[in-house]
Amino acid sequence: MVKKVLVAVDGSENSYRALDFSLEFTEKFGAELTIMNVSESSGVVSVPPEIAPYTNDNMVVVARDLRKFHEEVLNKATIHAKKIKPNVSISAILKEGNPASAIIEAANEGNFDVVVLGHRGIGKFKGIFVGSISEKVTRSLSCTVILVR
Repeated sequence: MVKKVLVAVDGSENSYRALDFSLEFTEKFGAELTIMNVSESSGVVSVPPEIAPYTNDNMVVVARDLRKFHEEVLNKATIHAKKIKPNVSISAILKEGNPASAIIEAANEGNFDVVVLGHRGIGKFKGIFVGSISEKVTRSLSCTVILVR
């Protein structure tokens, strides 16, 4: 039985397809939907000065602007979801850190039955070396993971 669904959005077209799929899926099962976005803003601070010659004050501004961007992505997705399916119970969470790790952690801590992700389709060759978020999430979770293209 499906009671709790987690969908991760990052502002990409694929993640919005995943959101729309999640809305239909969640409504069909009478489940609750949690929309999640992950900000990697802490990674901005670790950029070497040779690559991004910012002062420490500028780095704080960049990190804050990046977090604001992620808040806007999450807000836009939540507004869209509530408009499309006003009768579905919808909540939103913003996490910071590595996207795959944050999604796995949230799915486990929240006891979600299903996790829905947009599939980026980066290709097998690149996926072998880099590893996709969806692959890492799928391998690490025991609950159902649905990839939407």
